[in-house]
Amino acid sequence: MQAEKKTPLLRGLQVAAVCGVVLAANPSDAAIIGSRIQGGYVNQPQANLGLKIIEPPPEGIIIRSFERFDENGNLIYDPNPDPTRDLIGIIEKQSVVLPRDVSVLDEFSDQTARPNDTIPKDTLVSSYFFYVNPPAGDLPRFEWSGSITFDAPILGIVGGFSVYWPHTTRWVGLDDTNYQIRTALDAKQDRVNWANNVLTFDISSNTGMEPFRVITSGSPVVESVPEPLTILGSGIALGFGMLFRKMKQQ
Repeated sequence: MQAEKKTPLLRGLQVAAVCGVVLAANPSDAAIIGSRIQGGYVNQPQANLGLKIIEPPPEGIIIRSFERFDENGNLIYDPNPDPTRDLIGIIEKQSVVLPRDVSVLDEFSDQTARPNDTIPKDTLVSSYFFYVNPPAGDLPRFEWSGSITFDAPILGIVGGFSVYWPHTTRWVGLDDTNYQIRTALDAKQDRVNWANNVLTFDISSNTGMEPFRVITSGSPVVESVPEPLTILGSGIALGFGMLFRKMKQQ
């Protein structure tokens, strides 16, 4: 299992609150500009959690289920050697042009678990990979819910059966990272949706790592700022307006 540590989401980001919202000092330099995550054992009180970004990215990402068959063929749960309650994220390729059409989901749910949408060839995209690392074994399922806000509109997600992962990993996965994805979101209990640049999720697990990938536009949305000459012109016009108003009143 790769080493994990809490780090700033990207250089230039400022942490506004522990396990709360993360905001960018300059939105044009950001990739993930906010997150709110809660979690806890199912049917028990929930607590605020964090988003743990692995930086620098690991050489290998091994995503598996914490379960195996014993010598008698019985399914047993292996204890998770390094559980964490935070949602884990890896920032993948940023602002790359797709060399071919890529199949994605417009949501993940019990109604939509296989690719049903396409990001066209030549689209400029950025990619993010998320998973959980639950306290596995005979304990109740642990659940995570919340939202992640990106600096650009979301174009699609990947989160179904592992057979679909190589399809997007080849184009948006990290070149120097070895991906071994042997588990997936469960359509019976996991939900991932998005609207514009905000992703919402509600997932739970006690034996798997529930991975999903988010692909956004590679062109961040930057609020327009008036140029200095425009600001100066507006100020002069306002000044003349006030002067003429005073003269008229005299």
